[in-house]
Amino acid sequence: MKKMIKKGLVYDSQKGFSRFLKYEFKEDYTFDVYKNFKKFDDVIKDYYVIIFVVYSDNELLDLMRIYKKGVPLIVSTVNKEIKSKLEKIEDLLIFDPTKVKSEMRLQLKFYFNMI
Repeated sequence: MKKMIKKGLVYDSQKGFSRFLKYEFKEDYTFDVYKNFKKFDDVIKDYYVIIFVVYSDNELLDLMRIYKKGVPLIVSTVNKEIKSKLEKIEDLLIFDPTKVKSEMRLQLKFYFNMI
């Protein structure tokens, strides 16, 4: 029996984290990567999970536009100020991208299993 591959969306303007995801989770997920927010508003419901990498306040505003749209969100940022803001929001899974790859892989697997 063929394993079902789930579809994820990655919002990553710098594309570094999305490369990691595509490689590490290629057996279970296929990821569409977006660098800007203009085009994916209508297709959000097609995804099993959205992983949102926040580098700036503008991207934080984009995140708020899709928050509570019914798709689980995993949010990643290295910015301490933005991270403290995000931690106050319910229903967001906050991911720490500063860990070593093996720890990041474990944390993401844990989050994916929660969803």
